[in-house]
Amino acid sequence: MIFKFFKDKRNIVIFLLVILSGIKIPAEGNRFILWMLTGIFFSAGIDFFINRLFLKKTVFPKSAVITGFILSGILDYNQSFFLLVVLSSISIISKYILRFKRKHIFNPANLSLFLASFLHYPLTWTIESNVYIIVIVGLYLAYSLKKLPHIIGFLVVFILLFNLAENMNSFNIISWFFVFIMLIEPKTSGYGILRGFIFGVIAGLSSFLVFKFLPDKDFFVFSLFIANMFNPVFDKMFVRINNSAGIKKL
Repeated sequence: MIFKFFKDKRNIVIFLLVILSGIKIPAEGNRFILWMLTGIFFSAGIDFFINRLFLKKTVFPKSAVITGFILSGILDYNQSFFLLVVLSSISIISKYILRFKRKHIFNPANLSLFLASFLHYPLTWTIESNVYIIVIVGLYLAYSLKKLPHIIGFLVVFILLFNLAENMNSFNIISWFFVFIMLIEPKTSGYGILRGFIFGVIAGLSSFLVFKFLPDKDFFVFSLFIANMFNPVFDKMFVRINNSAGIKKL
């Protein structure tokens, strides 16, 4: 039963997010609890409603639960609840509107976080409460989902640019929650060794450029937004490459 439950990687991510949120509750208090529950239930409710009303499907919206966790866990919980409701709505609705070849282009939670950062709402990354748990679970997820090339591409560029060009210790500023949870989101990061590595490189390079030239913006969510923008290009390019090579994936 346990193995069947964790076979769905979304269950693992939800379990991780529950633990990370639980670690923060004693220090953050009741408002944090209410904030997290609002983001989770509102995101899940919208997704359930869309599936039931428009797609005639009754499904438990696990992906929307994850979106709600991430959005409310990164956005500053001292902000207006109305802002959280609006951003949750944008996250879920974007999956059904911003699509290419029947797939959504942008990581839903990251899209709303990008808008929040663009509009100067603070992102506090409260959800990142225990780096060790994130790395351990994240390595398993990255390996099982075949997303290690994404992480390698990102880390190589991120570490080199920040350490060499800025003379900074990149490990002091890196978000492992971003690396192991957000960067490798299955539906919006693509598959394949070459595509994954390029995706990670673009995110790593973008994070440095945003840090350098747009210091008032969150360089992690901006970098993932930029990398996601290349998804339609990647879909066309790698389908063409795979077809010419006569293989399914590169």
